[in-house]
Amino acid sequence: MESIKRACKYFYYRFIRLQASPEKLAWGMALGLFISTTPTFGFQMALGFVTAAFFRVSKLCALIGVQVTNALTAPFVYAGTYYLGAVILNRPFKQEYLENLSWGSLWEMGPDVFASLWVGGVIVGVILAVIGYFVVLGIDTKSHLQIVRARRQLDRMKRKNPPIFEKID
Repeated sequence: MESIKRACKYFYYRFIRLQASPEKLAWGMALGLFISTTPTFGFQMALGFVTAAFFRVSKLCALIGVQVTNALTAPFVYAGTYYLGAVILNRPFKQEYLENLSWGSLWEMGPDVFASLWVGGVIVGVILAVIGYFVVLGIDTKSHLQIVRARRQLDRMKRKNPPIFEKID
């Protein structure tokens, strides 16, 4: 348990030390979360990286956000987005469509299922993206302010005691 706690703390500190503005980090995460819920399985990582590069946001945050849909969570994410899309589009929900998801089976299912996956995925993606944006912006802004305050305090200390800090630099 202690090693998991240490690993989480390590990744948290690595995240807050990324050399990007809080907005770019937050937009990267939002973009990755949005892409993770769309039916683009198989090339979500590449799509997240290219899209983040195009919009000039954090590619690393986009790739982290895309990982919401992984081998363990994909069945739940796609079942939920398909169900939501089918309800919104007023189409019948068929469980057997979700048992073997692949590009070939998606093609055979027809445009109704594909449209349901897209509509549900876009809706869930927008909700996740908004939540992710504000969470990351809040985390990074707070951490960024702490770093700025620490640097200002160090600068004040350097001005008050220059001989001590000349030896350290």
